Amino acid sequence: MKKRGKILRDPRTGPGLLMIEGRQYWFCLEGVWKSEAAPVPGLAVDVTLNRDGEILAITSGSEAEFAAEPDTAKAPWGILRRIAAKCGMPGRLRG
Repeated sequence: MKKRGKILRDPRTGPGLLMIEGRQYWFCLEGVWKSEAAPVPGLAVDVTLNRDGEILAITSGSEAEFAAEPDTAKAPWGILRRIAAKCGMPGRLRG
């Protein structure tokens, strides 16, 4: 299964850390890092997970695509705002 995430900790100085949908995952470069550029904190990545939630592969993603997606971990009302906009619900949701 493929997910979008963001690098939180550089794996070249110890175990790497990334965030996927509000959940943190530890990783090492060996075996899973598939991009030429080194991972750096803040980098958007595409992560392939197995059925048990273990990381199989990490590649650097398109930062422009990642920025266009709502960050539901930082803005928990993001999903509700999108639903309200689609359904035409009156009023404003505050986040």
